[in-house]
Amino acid sequence: MLYKPINYGIKTLAVAFVKISIIIPTRERADYLSYSLQTALEIEDDNVEIIVSDNFSTDHTRDVIEKFSDKRLKYINTGKRVSMRENFNSATLKSTGDYIIFFGDDDGILPKQFKYLRRILEKHKPDGVSWVKSTYLWPNDEYGAKTGGRIRFYGPRSYGVPYEYNPQKKHIDNLMQCRLKSLRPATPNIYHGCVSRVFLEKNASEKDVLFDSTIPDVNFEYRTIMLGGKFIHSDHAFSINGDSAVSNGRAHGGYDLNDPRTKPAQKFHQENENDPYLNVFGNQRFTPLLLMATLETLRERMPDFKHQPNMVEWYSYVYNLSKQQTPKETFQIIVKSLKEYAARTGTLDDFNVAECRPYKKTKKTWGDIKARLKLNLSTFSLSAEKDGENTILSAVRLYDEILGDGYEHVLNNPKTYKTEWRKAKARYKKAL
Repeated sequence: MLYKPINYGIKTLAVAFVKISIIIPTRERADYLSYSLQTALEIEDDNVEIIVSDNFSTDHTRDVIEKFSDKRLKYINTGKRVSMRENFNSATLKSTGDYIIFFGDDDGILPKQFKYLRRILEKHKPDGVSWVKSTYLWPNDEYGAKTGGRIRFYGPRSYGVPYEYNPQKKHIDNLMQCRLKSLRPATPNIYHGCVSRVFLEKNASEKDVLFDSTIPDVNFEYRTIMLGGKFIHSDHAFSINGDSAVSNGRAHGGYDLNDPRTKPAQKFHQENENDPYLNVFGNQRFTPLLLMATLETLRERMPDFKHQPNMVEWYSYVYNLSKQQTPKETFQIIVKSLKEYAARTGTLDDFNVAECRPYKKTKKTWGDIKARLKLNLSTFSLSAEKDGENTILSAVRLYDEILGDGYEHVLNNPKTYKTEWRKAKARYKKAL
């Protein structure tokens, strides 16, 4: 059975507190970092360390850190500009927690929900915990008033009961067949997820190399799917993903090479040039290509892994999305990279099939439409503005206020999740 429901009971857990490291990697985003860091500092838990790993910022990042006086806060500066992988890797090695959480410098953690995450960790000692994160779009002209500066709640599943899963059993076929949407929501994450240090070190490619390809969070996710482990998933949010004008993910959207929105991605790739653990191919600024390259890098560096991916599906995925979403110049660069890799690995026939195969957009079934309508009817969104402020910090505080302490009751008695959702809706109406 892939899903193993967890019975928490109602007894108080034995005190055997694990230490949790919360790591915020940052670079040149001091104005966002100030708010994101405060979300972690508002956690009422002494057995936590909060690490800001600064990738040699030249702005006022250090000044932001010095504003806060908290014994749990630790500032690390890389001393020179390094790749994102190196920043993640070195910060993890310098942390001391039994479990590690990463989130970005425009994201936030939900401080009042943190005790429930700890409860899961203390009771079950899993290899890791994944959860469904909400998303906050930092206000800007591109998003508009209808979406920017708002947070969304996702119905009764916001109080979903945690369950156990093995990522390999659940997802290995999805990964090999390039069914990437099927990897969600229960998939191992170190970015907006929680992972055991023991698990990380046990599965390291070599001593002190915990991440060995360009995108560390995807590297961890795919490696863990390939190897398996004891993970727990909850649809209850423990963090909020912040999407801002300077987010790395947005910068890898396949814009024109001269588009100013690619500047973060350009810096990202410049910093990768001297990293010995660069992807084996495909380091252009386009996310689908980076996903495929991550898988292929892991396969090359994990010779004992025997599963074979469907290369036609993977080539088709990257080729067709880049054809649709990138300017002509970028598309040609991506195709050249794919062809060179196919020739090197003896998969040119697979690429040729993918190149000639017409793109087929997946049609939504009536069942899909009904499920979407049902989901929309059970969700609601709120402006995160409070006292004239609309930031990830105000978003986190409001999200915590609406969720309340409902998850404690769900962990004690899973049957109460619908009741707790009704209470959350009542708090939402009061907040309008």
